[in-house]
Amino acid sequence: MIKIKFILLLLGLSSINAFGQDCSKFNRWAECRPRINHYQTYLQPKSIAVGINDTLTFNIVFEGNRDYIISFCANKLYYPIHIRLLKFDTKEEIYDNAADNYCVSIGIGFYKTQNLIVEISFLSELLGDKKYRMTDLVCVGMIMHWTRIIKNKT
Repeated sequence: MIKIKFILLLLGLSSINAFGQDCSKFNRWAECRPRINHYQTYLQPKSIAVGINDTLTFNIVFEGNRDYIISFCANKLYYPIHIRLLKFDTKEEIYDNAADNYCVSIGIGFYKTQNLIVEISFLSELLGDKKYRMTDLVCVGMIMHWTRIIKNKT
């Protein structure tokens, strides 16, 4: 009887992860690894699950004298991805991809080091009549590339 309870306990614990969504290597096989000449990967690529109408927030320090390209990807069913960049200290919005038809790749450059908040969300009103459930978790991947800003010698 104890063996049966133990086996049932093991089966129950092993099935918990089976129903969850594993996004740990999503950005490796998804289409968010653009080939960019002369750019290096910044930090480690990130992959995480986010719910419909939830907001995923990253606090990222962008080093000065660099241009960055930030690329995002998700299952095509859940596009568009809503992305906003905010100043860390004032929460002032400096970019909203809604103005660029929800573009999933952002180019930005800084002469001075900046601390920014990157917000990512999948809004139900943007998904239209696509087949999804409000309880769906969406794997989203983010990868950043950088290069040094070339200063003009004038």
